[in-house]
Amino acid sequence: MMRIFLLTNLAIIVFVAGTKAQSLNYTLSDDSLVNYHASQKKIYYATRTELKPRIDGELDDLCWEEIGTWQGDFIQQQPNQAKEPSQQTKLKILYDDTYLYMGIICYDDEPEKIRSILGRRDENMGDMAGIALDSYFDKQSAFEFNVTAAGQKVDLMHLGEYGWDFNWDAVWDGKASVGDSAWYVEMRVPFSQLRYANKEEHIWGMHVWRWIDRLKEEDQWKLIPVDAPAMVYIFGELHGIKDIPYKRNFELLPYAKSKYVSGAEKNPTAGFGLDGKIGVTSDFTLDYTINPDFGQVEADPSVLNLTSYEVFYDEKRPFFLEGNSILEYEAGSDLLFYSRRIGAAPGYYPDYGMDETLTMPDQTSILNALKLTGKNRSGLSLGVINSMTARENAIITSDNQERKEAVEPFTNFFIGRVKQDFNNGSTVLGGMVTSTIRNIKDAHLEYLPESSLVSGLDFQHNWLNRKYFVDFKGFYSKVSGSEEAISLLQLDSRHYFQRSDAGHLSFNENLTSMQGWGGELKGGKRSGKFRLVGSLDWRSPGVELNDVGYLRQADYVTQKLSSVYWVSKPKGILNSYYFELDQRQNWSYGGENLGGDLMGHVRLQFKNLWKLDLVADRSFYEVDTRKLWGGPSLRIDGEISGEVFLQTNSSKDLFFAGGVELMKNDDKVSSGNYYTFYVQWQIGSRFTLSSMNKLNVVTDNNQYVTRTILNDATNYIVGKIDRKTISSTLRAEFFVTPELSFQYYGNPYASVGKYSDYRIVADSKSTNIDQRFLPLFVRNFDSGESWLYTATDNPVLNLSSRNPDFNFQEFRSNFVARWEYKTGSTIYFVWTNTRSRYEQFYEPSVFQSLKGLNKVTAENAFMLKVSFWFSI
Repeated sequence: MMRIFLLTNLAIIVFVAGTKAQSLNYTLSDDSLVNYHASQKKIYYATRTELKPRIDGELDDLCWEEIGTWQGDFIQQQPNQAKEPSQQTKLKILYDDTYLYMGIICYDDEPEKIRSILGRRDENMGDMAGIALDSYFDKQSAFEFNVTAAGQKVDLMHLGEYGWDFNWDAVWDGKASVGDSAWYVEMRVPFSQLRYANKEEHIWGMHVWRWIDRLKEEDQWKLIPVDAPAMVYIFGELHGIKDIPYKRNFELLPYAKSKYVSGAEKNPTAGFGLDGKIGVTSDFTLDYTINPDFGQVEADPSVLNLTSYEVFYDEKRPFFLEGNSILEYEAGSDLLFYSRRIGAAPGYYPDYGMDETLTMPDQTSILNALKLTGKNRSGLSLGVINSMTARENAIITSDNQERKEAVEPFTNFFIGRVKQDFNNGSTVLGGMVTSTIRNIKDAHLEYLPESSLVSGLDFQHNWLNRKYFVDFKGFYSKVSGSEEAISLLQLDSRHYFQRSDAGHLSFNENLTSMQGWGGELKGGKRSGKFRLVGSLDWRSPGVELNDVGYLRQADYVTQKLSSVYWVSKPKGILNSYYFELDQRQNWSYGGENLGGDLMGHVRLQFKNLWKLDLVADRSFYEVDTRKLWGGPSLRIDGEISGEVFLQTNSSKDLFFAGGVELMKNDDKVSSGNYYTFYVQWQIGSRFTLSSMNKLNVVTDNNQYVTRTILNDATNYIVGKIDRKTISSTLRAEFFVTPELSFQYYGNPYASVGKYSDYRIVADSKSTNIDQRFLPLFVRNFDSGESWLYTATDNPVLNLSSRNPDFNFQEFRSNFVARWEYKTGSTIYFVWTNTRSRYEQFYEPSVFQSLKGLNKVTAENAFMLKVSFWFSI
């Protein structure tokens, strides 16, 4: 009944929102000028040229002077929407059989104020200009090419409404130069880097824009209003491209590397591999990699995780990032495809003796991977990945003897995704299948599932020019393996089938498979000043995605309602302002009420380009099904929190941002103070320093400690933890040219924790905290041991041997010298430094703990990698 009620309620919200629309004409705002510019169809006609420009950013070639048409008539999008721009801009587009050439003139009556700043590729720095091309003409996706005033390239893909994929890196040329009254952009994009239908004459969607950093002003050739529900379908059009000869694209990127690791038995090591692309058709591309290496990738941030939830890390490896938008299937916080599962560190650690040394592989070797992606003229999108990872062995040595033990089996991963657009992308129907198959030959690895299969469907429909929408995702999973493997899955923190107070759950040690399903239904109004979106998210207890996906937790139903009031028109001292009110309610899949919360958010952007965020959140109580790590669910009293975050004008050379969040629990013990401070200093046009610093001071009165057997029953022990954590992310970047750079990343991290006020969980869901827990008492003995005792004088836990206090420090850093010596070809020199220490004692000062890193021996690794790109 609960599910039927929620689904009906959500359907009513979507239906009422849709039926209240009074007209089929798309009204973007009350400003008729905005409506006029947004509704005008704008067309640019490209001109074929036999004269090839030299790409140097000067725009002084004969073709720019004599061929084609310079077109201006840009309009301001922000901060003063639909007004005349403060500076004029012109564009010209030429083409030949192989390339598309684009020139942009960005006039400026104060050229000394043009912000010409070098930064990393795909980083928006200073003044910029660029073009986006919907070469599929599906009104949903586009390829964008931008150049900063300093000449750095920024390319990306547009995905859906307001999604962007900055990880897509095409091979193209772009240069910029600054003159006395303007700065200039010159680009050359091979048609091989685009995806388009194979026909005689083309019509593409086109968006050209310019960013004036000091004014935070965006000017556009065809206005896309700031409150539009999507971008690509409002693009202007590019006509005139005819008779492009189809050429099957074939790119190769071989690499060679040498690596030295301090303390390693074999130094140095060498390796090689190959990446490549094959244009199967003009619509579809096959990417492949053999023996890939990702040594230049930035290290993950340090985390000391005291929860039962898996820490989510972003993907950073190029092969699994570039062009992977088609493979995305996200439902709530979960993913059907989480590419970091491929090549992850082995999960099995062998037993070894005191006189033995264990050497574990850092990651599972990827033998090869194939990726087919693309979209045809009929709106059919296809994405496929197949990857094989090697059987890995740990090496155990003693007295000059060596033995190997398998820690990861040979595994094959398959991911397939398909989507079909209808009605110019207003309706999308899709599906996805993932499969993991392990070749398990060792009995000790039978704790791993032998196979998993996940299938999903998704449907999205937009109406009234995408102002209203409904979005559905549903998926099913089945995992098979030994009784041990399925038992471990049931006991895993994502499922906890052993939870004693859950009537809808039961642990079965004889199962050899587990299955379940989940999904998300979302809909509402997502454009205009007032927006309202409702959603329902659910996971059955047996759903499992983690072989090649990401599942944070199963066994829940969550309902959300979000309302937003957003005004983008300047008023008084404000450029824009934003109000949001969210409501959320949670249940277990068996109907247990797990609590809910209300959240309010105000964002103000001032005319001096400062921003202020104010957030308040109130939860009335929570029933946490994961807090006791497989034990009964635990009631957590309600809490109230507030956050203030302020940032200065980011276009200045010195930029600050900082905030504080304060939380207080109704139990009057648990609390949290979270402090954030960020600074960025632009020193000239080539050198940037930045630092993100965080300090968390947290008291948790319900921190899980352990479980123990007392009077033939399992008892769960919690305590009060006082924890302090400090972390800093330091970056220094120096650019000699856009192609030659030196970058440093450092992440010092320290966390200290002290436990006290130990208690046994009694009535875990009682509203009375004194009935929820029974106190434990510490006794110290002359022998130096400390024990926990109950009030009835029963010993419970030896704190001397299981002291939960901790003092953890870690430092991770990368130094990368990068030289793109030829378009698409790169030389990397990488120095990685890592040091880490965990101790079972409490250090009162987290700053003193951080200083302890100086006493830790570092592991250093040095790598030289050379790649060479060429096309056949």
